Amino acid sequence: MAKDTTIIATTLIGCVKKVLESRFNFSFSKDSEYSQKDIIEYNSRMKASGLEKFNAPCHVAAINFYQSPGHMTSHDPFGAVIFYISALVMDRFYWPLGFKSPKDDEEEDRFLDDCAGELAKLITEQLKTDLSALGYKNLTLSEPLKAKNSIMEGVEFNYNERKFYEVSFYLWKQKALVVDISLAPV
Repeated sequence: MAKDTTIIATTLIGCVKKVLESRFNFSFSKDSEYSQKDIIEYNSRMKASGLEKFNAPCHVAAINFYQSPGHMTSHDPFGAVIFYISALVMDRFYWPLGFKSPKDDEEEDRFLDDCAGELAKLITEQLKTDLSALGYKNLTLSEPLKAKNSIMEGVEFNYNERKFYEVSFYLWKQKALVVDISLAPV
């Protein structure tokens, strides 16, 4: 991570607020909270379990940062950002994202996973822009890896990193979104 590692967490907080307040016109009901935690490695990947973030189901979307397309091809990530969105609030996101209600229950989980992936892309694009001011130039982003509750196979991460930030966001008087982020130093 960068020398002042808290700048990564505070930059992420600013990006999430910028996107949710300007694009969705959402208001936060409580200040964001963040803490640094140890990466739990599983099969050479970062554990991504939403059931540890919420006391309810959630939808997960992970995006990796790479220094170049070549690094992406060789599975050599510079960092990872993982979004956990409470299933209790997902319906408030899909209309503003341009999604229509799912046709049936069978389609619902895939639909909500796609919605989580789209939200993750919006915020991560803003994060990529804001990180460039901190020296993280020309990062390549992966497409979101999406799942309900947990990404069972885990998420690629930079093996030199042993810590990540967990940031919680509160909307509608409840914890609605949790984002984990780990980045190698520039």
